[in-house]
Amino acid sequence: MKLHGLAARLDHEFRIVGHPEDLTDFAVVDDNRALVNPSFLARRTALMLEGDEEIQDVICVVFVTDAIVEQLAARRNCLVFTHHHFDYHEDDRGLQPIRPGQLNKLLERGHSLYVAHAPLDTHPVYGTSRVLAALAGVQPEDEFFEYFGSSVGVMGRIPPVDFEEYAERVRMALERPCVTRVNCRGSVAKVAVVAGGGDLPEVLEEAARAGCDTLVTGTVEHRWNIPFARDNNRRFHDLNERLRLNLVGGTHYGTERPAMIAVTRMFGQWQVPAHFTEDDSLLGAL
Repeated sequence: MKLHGLAARLDHEFRIVGHPEDLTDFAVVDDNRALVNPSFLARRTALMLEGDEEIQDVICVVFVTDAIVEQLAARRNCLVFTHHHFDYHEDDRGLQPIRPGQLNKLLERGHSLYVAHAPLDTHPVYGTSRVLAALAGVQPEDEFFEYFGSSVGVMGRIPPVDFEEYAERVRMALERPCVTRVNCRGSVAKVAVVAGGGDLPEVLEEAARAGCDTLVTGTVEHRWNIPFARDNNRRFHDLNERLRLNLVGGTHYGTERPAMIAVTRMFGQWQVPAHFTEDDSLLGAL
């Protein structure tokens, strides 16, 4: 298959053309800029790294970490379809630009890198929150929280259940060793779901206004040493002291991983071989 033909099909599927999100912020820096595809700099999204034109396989990942780059060293001519074009750590380092050495390793093996961030989050089938909701047993009844012109969160009712039992169901569905649990109400009946970094006061407020008693999200405990992120997380918890929603946090990686597994089915429908590649260092992270 041809790289640019497949990239064009992804552009169409995720409505990339004209999308307002700017993925050059923080990810493109002075030391890696020369390796970035010029069209990515112009469009600010989509095909970030341009390798060989002939593609053998598609590898779906959540983040482009060192562990992922090392696994790709054994392969050739893959299109890496990623949700985030960052190296990532579940500690104070948080999101980091991909280092030039890592980008060069990908290029040396003929690999390309395609990013779908907000367009994947809000996709009507493979959206990160929609896929997470299905695992969490929530049939979406409503959408909420606007994100680049579309709703990124979903909510719905479930048969009433004890909070600890429900949190354990989510943990098992996410295949995680543990989840962060904040038990404020003791039971669960209406659940809001926002995958990834859902620890925003606005998310919590909209969920409470809609009558939700529980929020399932990625980040509940924020460890990044990034002032605005820590401030949002502090305000999020301060607000919940008043709103008292139950919280279940499966980590940023853990709650966006299911969508990247699901999207391999899309490629399969296109008759394109695709595989999800796990980052074991993040799978077990708290």
